[in-house]
Amino acid sequence: MASVTTSAISTLTSRRGPLRIYEWLWLVICTLGALLVAAPPILSQPIRYEAAAATTIDVAQRYRELYTNGSPDDDFRAVEVQALELLKARHPDLGAPTFSVRFAAQHDGRIDVIALGRTPTEAQQLADEAAEALARHVRAAGGREILRNLLGWELVVALQGRPPDTPFQLLLREIIRTSAFPLNRAVEPVSADITVDQLPAEELSDLTRALEVREEQISRIELPALQLRRNRTLPGDAAALDSEIQRMIGASRTVRDALTYLYSAHEARFAVDRTSDAYRSSRAALPTVPIDRRIPLLLAVAVVVGMLFGGAGIVIDRSAGVMRKIRELWGYRELIRNLVLRDMRVRYKGSALGYLWTQLAPLLLMLVFWLVFSIFLPSGIAMFPVFLIVGLLPWNYCAEAVSSGARSVIENAPLVKKVFFPREVLPLTAVLSSLLNFMLSLPMLLLVMAVGQAIYPPLRGSGRISNLSWTIAYLPGLLIIQTIFLAGMALFLAALAVFFRDAVHLIGILIQLWFFLTPVVYSLDAIGGAAAQAVRWLNPMASLVDFYREILYGNTVPSGLVPTPGLPGLDSVLRVLLTSLIVLAFGYWFFQRRSGEFGERL
Repeated sequence: MASVTTSAISTLTSRRGPLRIYEWLWLVICTLGALLVAAPPILSQPIRYEAAAATTIDVAQRYRELYTNGSPDDDFRAVEVQALELLKARHPDLGAPTFSVRFAAQHDGRIDVIALGRTPTEAQQLADEAAEALARHVRAAGGREILRNLLGWELVVALQGRPPDTPFQLLLREIIRTSAFPLNRAVEPVSADITVDQLPAEELSDLTRALEVREEQISRIELPALQLRRNRTLPGDAAALDSEIQRMIGASRTVRDALTYLYSAHEARFAVDRTSDAYRSSRAALPTVPIDRRIPLLLAVAVVVGMLFGGAGIVIDRSAGVMRKIRELWGYRELIRNLVLRDMRVRYKGSALGYLWTQLAPLLLMLVFWLVFSIFLPSGIAMFPVFLIVGLLPWNYCAEAVSSGARSVIENAPLVKKVFFPREVLPLTAVLSSLLNFMLSLPMLLLVMAVGQAIYPPLRGSGRISNLSWTIAYLPGLLIIQTIFLAGMALFLAALAVFFRDAVHLIGILIQLWFFLTPVVYSLDAIGGAAAQAVRWLNPMASLVDFYREILYGNTVPSGLVPTPGLPGLDSVLRVLLTSLIVLAFGYWFFQRRSGEFGERL
């Protein structure tokens, strides 16, 4: 890559003359900037250890429905999802970059279980636990059909008025009565006389594993979720939830009693490492070295990317005269400064509180959303006022810059028709005015963060009074990226509005739609999947709001947990920066093509 960069610079030099001082400076800034952006996340990569265990299942006979044409099918994927769901219930931080597990299924029925942990012991234990969980859930998948048949025969016996012959039959009737074990198909009477005492060892193991999994699902997932809903429900609406909670407690007790019977009467405990139709075929070895973080290679890639970006900037400058335009705008800096100050004075003219509204406006807006989403539509997000204001301020900056930028040329029509100056000054002034208003509201942001964190009980319980992190140092970088994006939007919309006046009214409506497509009052993590990914890729503001939250608030967690600030992914930041530069280039190009006709159109 370095040779390609050197060749590109040589070509530039030979074709258009040697690099000028400011071009060399730009190249150095881009290279150092790429290093500064990339170095912290690269150097702060957590140390991770990898361990591998294995589970083997009989896909030729007993569990053949889990494979189709020698490959895992949807039924096997459903078993994987259920195993991971219960693992996450035991370990809430499962899925983090330093604590995760994945399954790699082979054609012969062997499933490699690869686990990542923060220590060698943690990785080894997680791999062994995940391999056991997978074997247990494979057996549970077979056990559910066995239980269906048992319940079907017991239903026949009960309908005939015959009393239960064994304690387990009585428990089966209780499972039917309490709906303790929901199945994907309703239980129907069966003609075959089938009881638990008639089951062979493998089927008995499958049945017991199905009951074990169900008991854990109730106790770790379903019952806590119901209790959480009950805590957030108004007293007058809680009767139905109280009844459901009592039913679930009874169902859990019935399933546990059934397990106790199978353990004592049939010795059906799980010997996970014993060779059978589904078992843990190998335990994980203790890893001795961490995963290679490839720090030198990643830093070298960052340097090359910075040089390529700098070289591309030089090419664009030499072909489009970007530096000449920047010099021209710099020559009108006093005009820009006066226009920004005029906007600030006009905005608060006649107001009793004046510039104090830069602090009060975001606070009052945050209180409105907090009232709605905490009382009427509970979100369950930890430190919700902090979560809200960290998203609201960048959004307010965006909405204000876009709407005022679109009107900037039209509202200054007399100035455009009478005075010569670069027309780009007007939309850029609107963006800079909104930026100044945003920066003036930052003290309120810090105050809300300090108060919200100081009164948050789990944070105090952890021995800290603040969740503020050094990652706040990345705030200027995010401001620059957002300003680049908004400048491009303002230039494009300002030119568009001159020719299509209805665009000004339409923009107000579209901003409302844009607001709901941006995770200001909700978290995209709660949506997940392809929809959340599409929003991040198609809506740069969605990614920017997430970035602000990551460095100031932290990861979105439920109430009761403490969010941890961190750094946004380097690839995501570069993607949004590239998108912002493309928007700026397109907006400037469109503005330049149309600006010559502004006088006669206005």
